[in-house]
Amino acid sequence: MSQEFSEDLYWRIIYLHADGLSTVNIANTLRLSKGVINKIKKRYNRWACVTNPFKGIPDRRKLFSRRDITLLRSLVGKKIDWYLDELVYEMECLTGKRASIATLWRSLQYLGITRKKVNIMIYNML
Repeated sequence: MSQEFSEDLYWRIIYLHADGLSTVNIANTLRLSKGVINKIKKRYNRWACVTNPFKGIPDRRKLFSRRDITLLRSLVGKKIDWYLDELVYEMECLTGKRASIATLWRSLQYLGITRKKVNIMIYNML
């Protein structure tokens, strides 16, 4: 398991390298391995920053993509009287992704749909 160091220490590596110190001298000065020094120098040369730009905030990976969410929105608009388990089954058939009722409920909340209300007048017209 790799140890995460502070961003200040990473910037100190870059400053010492800019001052002309070799990797061995920086490693001896800061008491770090040459591998850590080289990794930070390589990251800085590639992205001009010392922290990993692709390391995101740890979070649950989303099951439905934007396309799937758009599909869900249109499906709810067309099938106003369906229950959640019916929507889950239909989404699985359309997208190939198996979701729980709770996941579908969270996706509906994300869309701003908190409760499905069937308007009797509209329902009778269909």
